[in-house]
Amino acid sequence: MQPFDLHIHSNMSDGTFAPEELPAIAQGRGVALMALTDHDTAAGCRRAAEAGNAIGIKVIPGMEIDAEFSRELHILALGIDPDNSKIHEYEQWRKAGREDRNRRILKKLCDMGMNVEDIMEHSMGNDTRLHIAKALVKGGYADSLNDAFGRYIGNGCSAYVPSERVSKRQAVELAMAAGGVAVLAHPCKLKAEPHSLIRELADYGLWGIEAYYPISTPGQTKLFLSLSARHGLTPTCGSDFHGKNRDTLIGSAYQNIPELEAAYAYFSERYERL
Repeated sequence: MQPFDLHIHSNMSDGTFAPEELPAIAQGRGVALMALTDHDTAAGCRRAAEAGNAIGIKVIPGMEIDAEFSRELHILALGIDPDNSKIHEYEQWRKAGREDRNRRILKKLCDMGMNVEDIMEHSMGNDTRLHIAKALVKGGYADSLNDAFGRYIGNGCSAYVPSERVSKRQAVELAMAAGGVAVLAHPCKLKAEPHSLIRELADYGLWGIEAYYPISTPGQTKLFLSLSARHGLTPTCGSDFHGKNRDTLIGSAYQNIPELEAAYAYFSERYERL
């Protein structure tokens, strides 16, 4: 087993590096297998895969899907066909929804005296609330990204606008319909009782749980390994790398341990070059 990372973002969503730059960064960190999982788009996957093929880094095509839930619930669709028609339909629907939501958030901020639209930096694909948060910091309206979310655009705040999302079942089924598998992302961040939620997701066809994540505590990792075993799920690892937008490194969640061998074997053996 070689180091691997199944949760990485590019500037097609809220990362800072282009898809074709990421394999070389992964290689520099000793990572031999990586997944590109931008928010609600697989548009950068072929570019990343081609760059990876050139230097011997295997790139798994993926996407991070935002599912309907009382708080944050993200599903990683890994090993998907980025050209699948259902993926394209979903991408178009989410892109339109994000654009509408961002316009409404920016309008609320402008009405509050914070016109940050002209100083926003944009992704090469889907802008997220992170881009608005960065503009709030740049404009001097917030001290940090956490402050921007906590005061203005986070859940329940004055400029918050809810997002229209697919259901939990639809998120899992979309991953499978596109030829991939569904993995529960960063379960350590769940603000919910995990036992019943993971049982429900497993019934829908969930394949794995991101038990190894940079901020997971040993107790959380132990819990999600136990739930993986109970429901026949595969433990995975992911850094959630966002480049300069987040203080984490590619490969930072990987450990050379037996618990991760099944995930590594599955992706290294099943998926060949795009």
